Amino acid sequence: MKKLILTAIAAFAFAMPQNHGITNDPGLKLAFAKKYKEALANFISRCSNNEGYACGMAGYFYDKGFGEIKKDHKLAIKFYQKGCSLNDADSCTLLGYEAYKNNDIKKAKKLLKKGCKLGNKDACNYLNKI
Repeated sequence: MKKLILTAIAAFAFAMPQNHGITNDPGLKLAFAKKYKEALANFISRCSNNEGYACGMAGYFYDKGFGEIKKDHKLAIKFYQKGCSLNDADSCTLLGYEAYKNNDIKKAKKLLKKGCKLGNKDACNYLNKI
């Protein structure tokens, strides 16, 4: 079960669009140009203005350590928490998965339920499997 969830989360989590760089998001445009530090700065700035999606993206950049950005899972979780509190479905889903990995099933269900209600289909699928 954990392998299935891990595989699915890796496939969906903040995936770059499949149209290879066509986006209107300024942070993603920078990321596609491999300007990762500038992209992260853009997402952090927007997160400080309470844009949930940007918080989630900042978390994702720290979680994955793109380019010269050092991986920092604890910082990533903080950004995901803020993103979820601002109703970013992906942030809630990733936090739900994190809770599941840590065997906090009650918390995982709560976060996945929120992610599902916010429109993340993967959260709905995970919720139905635990």
